[in-house]
Amino acid sequence: MRRTVLGPVAALGAAALLAATAGAASAPKPVAASDAKGDVRSALDLTRVSLGRGADGRLRASLTLAGAWDDDALLATGGPPGSVCVKVWTTSAAPDFPPDLLVCATDDKDGQLRGSVLKERANKLPERVAGAEVSRPTKRTVTLRFSQTAIGRPDKLAFAGETTRPGCPRASCIDTAPDAPKTLALVLRKSS
Repeated sequence: MRRTVLGPVAALGAAALLAATAGAASAPKPVAASDAKGDVRSALDLTRVSLGRGADGRLRASLTLAGAWDDDALLATGGPPGSVCVKVWTTSAAPDFPPDLLVCATDDKDGQLRGSVLKERANKLPERVAGAEVSRPTKRTVTLRFSQTAIGRPDKLAFAGETTRPGCPRASCIDTAPDAPKTLALVLRKSS
């Protein structure tokens, strides 16, 4: 009978592989919804939203539009800026109440995308409570990465994607996925 003894380096590598496999197995799969192309008259025609937990533990939201768009497409010459957001309900009941938080990409004054986690407040503008990392994996998609701590580390949440055309304050300037009032649910951890 031959016995194999693992060296310290091999043992550490095996432990790291086991931990990574366990973490990947327990991470929830991203939840996604599609929206019809051409259902709004805007360059910000939202066709897909997804939300899941990344390998680093942060949440990762991806929003895809029907066509390519430049970062400065959210700049407004007058009125409110445009935005690409994920609406998040952590304690309020969706969709009967407004979302608790918004995680958005908007343009700064130079036309560069800026990510923010915003807390909704009654009769006031939302308050920025944290940053969100913004990336553009394709000309049609924006990805927002943000910490679970920024949204209160909920066990579960409801969410929906939303785009708002720049310079337009009306509800007709908004596109959602899934179509309002529907929302999606993401379970981040089993409650004990």
